[in-house]
Amino acid sequence: MLLLIVLVHEAGHYTAARLCGMRVREFMIGLPGPSIGFTIGDTKYGVTPFLLGGYALIAGMQYDSESPTLAHSLEILASEGKIDTRTVLSYEPALGYDFENDLEQLVDWGTIHRSKSKTSKYLYEMKAGDGFLRGEARSLAQPEALLAEDRQKTYMGAKFYQRVIMLLAGAAFNLVFAIAVITAVMMFVGDTAATTSLASVTKDSPAFEAGVLAGDTITAVDGVEVDSWEELYDLIGTYKTGDVILLDIVRGGQHIQIPVTLADNNGRAFMGIAPEFTTEPVGFLEALKRSFELIWLVAVGIAGLFNPATFGDVINQSSSVVGISVEASNAASAGFLPFIFLAAALSVSIGLMNLLPLPPLDGGKILLESIQRITRRQIPIRVINSVSMLVLMLFGMLFLTVTVQDIQRYFLGG
Repeated sequence: MLLLIVLVHEAGHYTAARLCGMRVREFMIGLPGPSIGFTIGDTKYGVTPFLLGGYALIAGMQYDSESPTLAHSLEILASEGKIDTRTVLSYEPALGYDFENDLEQLVDWGTIHRSKSKTSKYLYEMKAGDGFLRGEARSLAQPEALLAEDRQKTYMGAKFYQRVIMLLAGAAFNLVFAIAVITAVMMFVGDTAATTSLASVTKDSPAFEAGVLAGDTITAVDGVEVDSWEELYDLIGTYKTGDVILLDIVRGGQHIQIPVTLADNNGRAFMGIAPEFTTEPVGFLEALKRSFELIWLVAVGIAGLFNPATFGDVINQSSSVVGISVEASNAASAGFLPFIFLAAALSVSIGLMNLLPLPPLDGGKILLESIQRITRRQIPIRVINSVSMLVLMLFGMLFLTVTVQDIQRYFLGG
């Protein structure tokens, strides 16, 4: 499930980057690591052994600034055609700058090719083109012109609005995926609704003691008609523990009345009944409305993390990867539709969480881009890294808390 949702998210970044003219070096199923795949154009598509998500590697996102000696380093590599790490390090004393860092930045831009070397760490090669084979030496009359062309294909070379679109696209794809799935499931399968017909009556409960049976249909409470489980639930909530209510019931086609003395359940009047569920068809507009209602509920829940009054309740209602795995397993056991519906709900959560204005999330990157755009000044990378580490530490604490909570909830009966 996580693989599906993360791939949807990364597909958003990939699609927007390509539409904005950025070079996507890799689009992988799985977390970064050794990979197998194929290359089309500038992009390698493939799979890694760590199948918990995926990633889109966009040129120019690994560096916050361009090295001033990049053109000179490119010219040196072109004259040799190929250079391994050992040779690169031998060049550096005479050059007086970090030659290896320049080559790594050229790799990040997609300007040159890097592969594992048999005799050294890496082998850096010029890419094939203009009649030259990969790794073949050549003379570059204007290395700046080649860099200018490739710079336009990088994240750092893109316009401000293009960067923002690319960063927003991941969450946008998550939300579109959720809306499409929820709307389709609602329309073609329908929505489940609780009825006033009873599926079960809890043993030794007030309803059980009064003689209420599974299969009974409650039509009124103290003469007040109820047409839905919500109406019945809300009406019972207006009574107090110890109150005696008169239920109008249809049983086997006959109308009977049964008095029930309400008990206490955590401060609320309690009968001990559970409803039967029916499936009702849902039209397109109503289904679309339901999907947006889910998005709003998740957004409100996430906002509750920043409110001290609701923080505890939000955490109690949240799940870690442990809880998600259990619920995903249960949903998959129930069939494809419950599984994909849960995936859609989780997609909303991941999409909206990524929009929080906190580095290193997408929303945080948009915030940083906006600040730099307004101030016309580059935020020092050490500041960005410090804030990112602080946010990651807070998320780590949150993750541990919710994981322990899930273990107690699902495995220890807490």
